[in-house]
Amino acid sequence: MDEQTNQIHQLVAILEDELAELEKMMAAARRQNDALRRNDGEKLLEATGELELLARALKALQAARSEVQARVGRDCGLPPGTPLAEVAAALPLVPVARQAAHLAAGLREKARELAELIRLNNLLAQNGLRFCSLLLRAVDPSRTRTYLPDGAVSKDGANPPLLDKSV
Repeated sequence: MDEQTNQIHQLVAILEDELAELEKMMAAARRQNDALRRNDGEKLLEATGELELLARALKALQAARSEVQARVGRDCGLPPGTPLAEVAAALPLVPVARQAAHLAAGLREKARELAELIRLNNLLAQNGLRFCSLLLRAVDPSRTRTYLPDGAVSKDGANPPLLDKSV
């Protein structure tokens, strides 16, 4: 096996590891979503911690992939910083090249799904915080903010309305 084919095999192995890591992140993000929907703080912390660990592992894999991808791209005559999809398309016609292109597409799709799920989780968390804030103001209105968003002290003491009329 020549050096270029060996590097392509190395790239495919890293892409497979990245895809597996993204699958684990999707599972953790789903558990986070479930915890947010059930308002389960313990499971939420557990899922968030797991997501952070997986994100660190994925970042290390991405760094390794970038190095191998740059070498493979250079061997194919591509400039540095060429995106993975273009590197995969420029690979020589060896059997593993098709697998690399397929993995690159799968990786892109899985990353898009994960980003969408994380966006939903962020919205759920914001809604939960908003609800808690409203509930705390309803229970003890004297503990409202004394500072305005610009940093000035509120002088009128009027509490904001409890109903969100923006909907």
